[in-house]
Amino acid sequence: MHNDCEIADGGVGVDERPLEQNQSAQREHAWIPAAVLSELRVVITGYLDGRRDLGAEVERVASGLATAAHDAGYTPERMLISLRALWREFTFSQLDRLQLASLYDRLVRRAIDRYYED
Repeated sequence: MHNDCEIADGGVGVDERPLEQNQSAQREHAWIPAAVLSELRVVITGYLDGRRDLGAEVERVASGLATAAHDAGYTPERMLISLRALWREFTFSQLDRLQLASLYDRLVRRAIDRYYED
């Protein structure tokens, strides 16, 4: 349904987004390990495909982001700025942004919590 509606509106289908497993991170995201980026791609794709049972995956991504931020010497604010920029790379249409808002909020909250737990 999501894919059909978006294509009808002239958007990009879920299968056409640049979320390939081997896509390299932009230089400003180099602090995020490839495994975390890969898991984030899986979570985003799954969510856009209708999966909502992604709690364990969100926890792993949030933990990976928090650990990577600590390792890079990032403050929580810098981590969030970078995460927001990365998130924009994965969402192209207004429909994507609306669908992913809840997932983004949950991921940000958990990443902040994990940052302070580490």
